[in-house]
Amino acid sequence: MNDPYENTSESSAEAAKAMMETSRQYKSAISVPVFGKIPLSLSDIISDLKVRENPPLWAQFFKYVVFGFLATAVLLGVYFFLSRVFGGYVADDLPKETLKSHLARVMFVAFLLGSVVAYVTNRMFVFTASGRHWTMEFIIFVFVSGVSFYAGNFAKDWFIDEGLHKDVAALSFAVSSALVNFVARKYLVFSQSSADSNNSKLLSY
Repeated sequence: MNDPYENTSESSAEAAKAMMETSRQYKSAISVPVFGKIPLSLSDIISDLKVRENPPLWAQFFKYVVFGFLATAVLLGVYFFLSRVFGGYVADDLPKETLKSHLARVMFVAFLLGSVVAYVTNRMFVFTASGRHWTMEFIIFVFVSGVSFYAGNFAKDWFIDEGLHKDVAALSFAVSSALVNFVARKYLVFSQSSADSNNSKLLSY
């Protein structure tokens, strides 16, 4: 016979989350599929955005998107800066293979700076730390970023082979690498080992 008072870590985490959801009262809100209730009052919105432990899904997703755009803007900003300063290095009239190689180096520098911005902002404002030492967390983050870099580079080369402009190829790099990062950071970088913490990781830029 099951003990009705048995309290596992998983059930306690779910209970804590449920209590937070039921105790969260809004002045006015709309109900959206998947995200649940989203407040319409500015004070409620600000209050939700400040929550770090078991935050409302809409708030964590919103912050993830905002800082994801920031990291992407840094990546593309560095790319456009370097491509203008060293225009001949990534000139449109270069042979395709040379252009792909040169553009990969430029995007690598831009990607590194964008990844640093993404890690710092995600760790400080979006997600609870994974419970690992920050150096190990950052190593995993860099590894994930490396995988996404190669995914983005593959997309970039494909667009160049198709004859599209290098700026379109650079944008495809940013978008495809961001998609890979979304999944990898959710399940690898900011995941926690304890069952109590897993429910606080609803999303992971």
